[in-house]
This record gives sequence, structure tokens and C-alpha cells, in this order.
Amino acid sequence: MRGTVVVKLRLLTGLRARLLLLLLLILIPLTGLMYYENMQEDRILERRTFEEVQRLAQHFADQQTYFVDNARYFLASIARLEAVRRPGPDCSAVLSHYLQLEGVYANLGLARPDGRVICSALPFLPGVNIVDRRYFQDALRAGAFAVGEYQIGRITGRATINFGMPVRSPDGSISGIAFAALDLAWLNRAVARTGLPEGSTLTVIDHRGTILVRHPDPERWIGKAYPDAPIVQAVLSEGKGVVRAVGLDGVPRLFGFVPIEGPTDRPISIAVGVPAASVFAEHKTLVGRTLISIFGLGTLVLLGAWLVVGRLIIRPVDALVTAAGRIRSGDYSARTGMGSISGELGAVASAFDAMAAGLQQREAERERDARQILRQLETITALYAGARQLTRSLNSDELAAGVARAYVEVFGADLAFVGEARPDGSVRAMAVAPTAGAMPSGLMIREDDLPDPSGPIARAMRGGSPVVLRLEAEPAARQWLDRLRQVGTQSLGVFPLMSRETPVGVIAVLSRRSDFFTGDRVELFEVYAHQAAAALTNARLHGETRRRLEHLDALRTVDLAITSSLDIRVTLNVLLEQVTRQLGVDAADVLLLRPHAQILEFAAGRGFRGRALEGTRLRVGEGYAGRAALERRIIQVPDLRQIGNEFVRARLVSGEGFVAYAAAPLVAKGQVKGILEVLHRRLLDADEEWLGFLEALAGQAAIAVDNASLFDGLQRSNTELSLAYDTTLEGWSRALDLRDRETEGHTQRVVEVTLRLARAVGMRDEELVHVRRGALLHDIGKMGIPDSILLKPGPLTEAEWEIMRRHPVYAYDLLSPIAYLRPALDIPYCHHEKWDGTGYPRGLRGEQIPLAARIFAVVDVLDALTSDRPYRPRWPREQALGHIYEQAGKHFDPAVVAVFRAQVDSGTLAVAEGA
Repeated sequence: MRGTVVVKLRLLTGLRARLLLLLLLILIPLTGLMYYENMQEDRILERRTFEEVQRLAQHFADQQTYFVDNARYFLASIARLEAVRRPGPDCSAVLSHYLQLEGVYANLGLARPDGRVICSALPFLPGVNIVDRRYFQDALRAGAFAVGEYQIGRITGRATINFGMPVRSPDGSISGIAFAALDLAWLNRAVARTGLPEGSTLTVIDHRGTILVRHPDPERWIGKAYPDAPIVQAVLSEGKGVVRAVGLDGVPRLFGFVPIEGPTDRPISIAVGVPAASVFAEHKTLVGRTLISIFGLGTLVLLGAWLVVGRLIIRPVDALVTAAGRIRSGDYSARTGMGSISGELGAVASAFDAMAAGLQQREAERERDARQILRQLETITALYAGARQLTRSLNSDELAAGVARAYVEVFGADLAFVGEARPDGSVRAMAVAPTAGAMPSGLMIREDDLPDPSGPIARAMRGGSPVVLRLEAEPAARQWLDRLRQVGTQSLGVFPLMSRETPVGVIAVLSRRSDFFTGDRVELFEVYAHQAAAALTNARLHGETRRRLEHLDALRTVDLAITSSLDIRVTLNVLLEQVTRQLGVDAADVLLLRPHAQILEFAAGRGFRGRALEGTRLRVGEGYAGRAALERRIIQVPDLRQIGNEFVRARLVSGEGFVAYAAAPLVAKGQVKGILEVLHRRLLDADEEWLGFLEALAGQAAIAVDNASLFDGLQRSNTELSLAYDTTLEGWSRALDLRDRETEGHTQRVVEVTLRLARAVGMRDEELVHVRRGALLHDIGKMGIPDSILLKPGPLTEAEWEIMRRHPVYAYDLLSPIAYLRPALDIPYCHHEKWDGTGYPRGLRGEQIPLAARIFAVVDVLDALTSDRPYRPRWPREQALGHIYEQAGKHFDPAVVAVFRAQVDSGTLAVAEGA
């Protein structure tokens, strides 16, 4: 069964089948072209038929128009006949005679104006009336020839079109209507003469779809309505045109239709139809015969091609296919054995054999290339896997650990070491993989410390190229080789990490296999070492950039602390926080220099477990800190454990466990301000960058200490100056009291009471300073009043009062030029103003008066009332208070009096009986 299927598939897909398919592809388009030509011919026949049937329909319509025009003249002649104008017994006979002469009419007749028929060419029953006929009504109304509807005549019983013509009496009036019925049967006779194909039809249809004329079989269709028939709908909707539709009898026809003459509001159409089958019958017969001939010839051609192809083509092709199958299965020695055959197939066979020989050679080359590509793929895969280790971090140590792991886990080494080249020539161990591996220490010491300076690491870093060793081929006298053999190493490769032709590190790879370092593997390791060098350099640069940004941020933080606060303790705390964080140390402190005593004293510290160092007092030159101050340079001790008692404060830090120490002098404007000390509980990796940043932080600390010192000095100077001003003011006040013995002590009393009342009212401390000064100087203007007025024991005259009231103006003139005392002018200048505006010197009222003056006015008047004067004795306490309360809103600010009264009532403000 399966073999049968294979044979069938081969028959369908073989060369023979494809050649036969090619022939079919030729025949099929040819057949399609014939079909297309047939369709075009059908369209041409259809168009010609449409033109012919519409021409016939128009011809019949034109004939009908001719008959209508002829009826006009014919009826005009009838209407002028004497037998018609004066109808008598012979009227019908005359009309019958004329009817026989004109064979196209179905009837002739005469009707009275009331529509009653009085004579007819055909016999009629009495009482026939045509008053409802449209042609009759139109002829009677217009007095002229009128065309009626197409209809079935009442007398003739046939399809006709009726005409009417007025008959006039001698006086010109209408005495009757002569009518004629044109028999539409003439159309049937006309169709018979045209020679239309059998089955053709002619149909006259009125506006309601009623059949008026039908050829053939008129008796079957005339008088019936078919408004829903396709041809009727086409005629009624379009009026004139052609259409391919099913006729009334169900036969498909090609129709042409036009309107014929009749009433314009009730159109009549004539349609001529030819059977579609008769139009295309002859053409279809011709096409069918042609197709049969083509398919018969094609079958013979296909059969002949099948037999010829099998013998001349299939057999040689089978030989080619067999040879190709052997090659496909891997036997590149297969040949066709048909090189001697002539012709195209022989050339194909020879070319095939040559191709097979070429394939055999190329397959051998491909296998070699595949092995090479496989090795390269392994290299690329390994490099990709290793490169992923280089993208996981920007931390140098983490990146170095990833590189070491890649050499072990990806590249198959037993142990890998990554080291960083230091400026002093040493190699710092960054990573070892596996982490439990034992790396010989000789690989990690300085190059000039090696017993053999021509060792692999030194050679690789000097030459900038890989160094590969097989330990079995190396002399056994070298010490570092013994250490390598102890861990089972058989081969060693050292790959320098180069950046811009400068060694920045080294990768040492160890293996327990002597054949591990093949040429491809060394090339792979070298390429990866270049990638690792670039990644480590980028990580180092990134780390340096990050550290420098952090250093800049730290310096900015310290600078902000210096500029935003003049408290040296706050600034030093910020500084020490940045020192410990950025320098990576456990503790730091600042020792400040007392310049006159030349002693360094502890000022601030951070990171210490105890407080023993807070008692530090060192002379300049004593200990490492004293030396740093004396020599003005950084003193660094890498390991305190190795110097014994040289560290003078060893006892103080014995419990701290510090190992590394450094001291930097604080120098500002050429003067030593103190020492910045840093301490760490492990060894410090203090490179030039670290020391440079320590020096920068020490410089910031020096600026902070210098600024604080300057501020302290300035503050002391300001305090002393302010105290001198206030002492001067008090001296002026006492001088005024000495001049006027009667008011001695008045100023001191009112100052204290005024300050207490001002606080109660809500004035700020900075305002109270000026209130105090104003109260002290409130009567300074009296220095301009003559003694004769100021010291007069009795009442003053009006003129003397005028002079006395000028003392506030004198106070203003005296104090306003002094900027220091200008804020205190409110009381000396305005304390005699009154709330209601009746005071002096300017007559201010309400809140126009400064608040300080309103407060002082209450206290000043109270003290004056409770004190003895030359012109009156002092008032009792209650009387004086009553006067103050009564003057609220007149002399004094009501709000100030209310606060004053509350203070007096609560006992907060004491008022003496008098002075």
C-alpha cells in the first residue's frame, strides 16, 4: 500500500509530471483566452441586439406618432361632413364607409355634447355614453383636436387610442364631438413583417402596467395588469432604455423600450424583446466545437509527451537522482556513470560528477573549518561568560574577584590570582580564586625583594606580555618553584594588566596540568586580561572619581559649617564626622594651641571608646602631635605596636586598640592653630591621595579655628564698646540728676519700671535695649533749658513754659546725629505727647505716638506725681494711680494703662508711696 502511494506521489512530483504540467499551463491560458474572447463577443452581440430592439421600438413609436397626426386631419375631414354636422339616419352609414376606407381604425362615431353616442360606424347599443372619456372632455373643453388614453374600447372591445374633434354648427357652436378609435392591432401586423427571431415580443404598456398590445398571443395578455413584472417595472421607472430581464412569460429577453405619443400625464410605452437564447445560440455552438477540438488535440499531445519523456529524460534523470541520494547520505564518492551520453543530459551528468568531486573536497575542508569554528565559538563563549563578570560591579575588589573566578570557573584553571601594581613596585593582592586556594607568598611581594628578579611576574610586568612556564622544564633551585610544586602546580601563566602601555596589575593562573596552556588558551587568556585591565582601570577611575566627589562634598559640608556657625564646637564636630567617614578611620580629635603657653589642649574628639584623651595637654615639640606642630608637617605612624613607648600618650589609649596614627598641623595665615589627629584600629593603606585629603581637612579645620578666634575677639570688642556706651549714658543721666536736685534718682526709678512694663506689653529683647537707653536720656533736652527756669521753685510763667516745652526738640537735635542712639529717640522726643493729641512738641495722637513713648509716659507721670516738687508735695499712691487710670484715652494709651493696671493689681509691678 505504501509503495503504491510513493509511486503515485512520484508520478505527481516527477519530471514527467512537471513537463505535462507545463503543457497544461500552456493549454489553460489558451482556454482562458478563448473564454475571454467569448465573453467579449457576447457583450458585442448583446450591445448590437440592444441597439436593434431599441431601434425597432423607436420605429414603432414613430409609426404611432404618424397615425396620431393622420388622425387629426382625418377627423377634421369627418367633422366637416354634412352627414355629421346634421346627423340623420345615414350618419352611421357614412361613417361605416369611411371606416372601410381607413383600415387602421377600429371605429368612427359622433356624440352629443352630453356624451351620448348618436351614430357609429359599428353597431352599438342605445344609451352608450362617452362623457367620462378624457379625449371627449378635452375636445369639448378646448374646442380642438384631443388625444385620449390607450384603452379597451366600449364598443369595439379592442385596444385602441381614441381621438376627439369638435363638430361645429353653422353658428360656430359645438354641436357634437366626432371620435375615432385607432386600432393598435396594426402593431402586430408590423411585427410580423420585421422578421424578428422566434419568441420575440412586442408589448404596449400603459402607466398602470396594463397590457394594451401584445405580440404574440394578444388574447392571453391584453387588458391584464402586471405592475410587478421586472420588464414592466423597468419600463415604468425609466421610460426609455434597454434592459436584460425576464419577460411576462418567464423567458429571459433583451428589451428595448421607448414612450409613444399619448397624454403626457399618463405615459404609454412600447417594448420590443428578443429571447436571449436566440441571440447567443449560434455563437455558443461555435465556441463549444472549438473547445472540443482543443481538448482533443491537447489530450493527444499529453499522451505523446508522457511516452517520449519517459524514455529520453526520466531514465537519465533517475540515474542523477540516485547519485544525488548517495551524496545526500554522505557518500561523496558517488558518480552518475553517464559522462559518455551526448546532448544536454550528458553535459548535466558530467557537470554533476565534477560537482560531486568538488563537494568531496569541500567537505574535507568544511570539517577542518568546523573544528576551527568550534574552537573559536568556545573562545567567544568563554569570553562572553568572563565579560559578564566584568559588568557586575564598579568596585575594584569585587571586579577583581569576578576576574579570578572567571579564570577558574569559566576557563578551567585550578587557581588564579589578581594583583594591583603599587607605585612603590609592590603588587597588592586584590583577589584569589578559589578563596580557599593557597597562593605562594613569593608572588605577592615587591619585585626587588624577590630572590630571582627574573621571575615570571617581574618578567611579565617589565615586558608587558604573557609569561608561561612548565614547572618540569624549570631549574629546581628556584625557591618560588618549590612553593608552587608544593600545591601541585604543573604549569603557570602570568598575564600583565596593561593600561596605555603601563602595567596596572597582573593575573597569575596556575594549573595542575602541564599541557593546560595551549596556544589558543594563552591567546584567550591574553584577550581576557586586556578586557579585565580595561574594566579594572574603569573601576579604579570610577572609584577615584567617586572618592573625589565625596571629598568635595565633605569639604563643602565643612565649609558650610564654618560659614553658617561661629560656634567652634559645632564646626569641629562636623569636621571630625567627615574626617572619620572620608578617611576611613576609627577615631579623630582636634588639639588647639594656646599660643602664649605653647600648649596643645584637647578641643573635640570622635570615635573614642573612653574619655582619657580629653585631658591631653602637650607642649609644642612633645610627642608626635607636638612634632607635627613644631615641624608643620604631617607625622604618620603606620604601626603603633612597633614603636613601643615613643607614643607619649600610649597609656591613655591603651584600651582603645589603635594601630595606625597620623597628625596634621592646623596652619592658618602662617600660624599654627592646632593639630588634627586620626587613629585607626587596623593598618592604614595611606597613599598620597589619602594624605592629601588629610591635609585639606586640616586646612579647613585651621580656617574654622581662625574664624572662631577672630569672632571671639570681635565679640569681646563689641561687648566692651557697648558697655562703654551704656556707662556714658548712665553718666549723662547722673549729671542731669545732679543739675536738678529735685528730680535726683528719678531717671533710675523710671528706667527699671519702664523695662518691666515694656516686657509685659510684649516688646522684644532687642527693642528693650533701645527703650532702656531712651529712658536714661528722656530729659537730656533739659540741658538746653536755663537754670533760672529749670531750678525755679515756683510756678512757671507761660513764656517760661514755652521754653520748657522745647526740651524734647533739644533732645532730638542732640541725639539724632548719633547713629548709635538714633533708635532710642522715641522716648526723649515723644514722651510728652498725649493720646488725644494735646501733647507737645508735635501734637501726635493715638498710635502715631511710638509705643516706647506711650509706655514711658505712664511711668514718668506716675513717678512725678509720687515725688516731691518745689511747687507741690507728692501725691499718695492711690491718688496717683487713680489719676493714671482716669487719664486712659486722654493722656495715655488705654491698652498700655490696662496692662499697667493688671501688673499693679497682680503685684508684679510695685508702686512706692513716694520718693
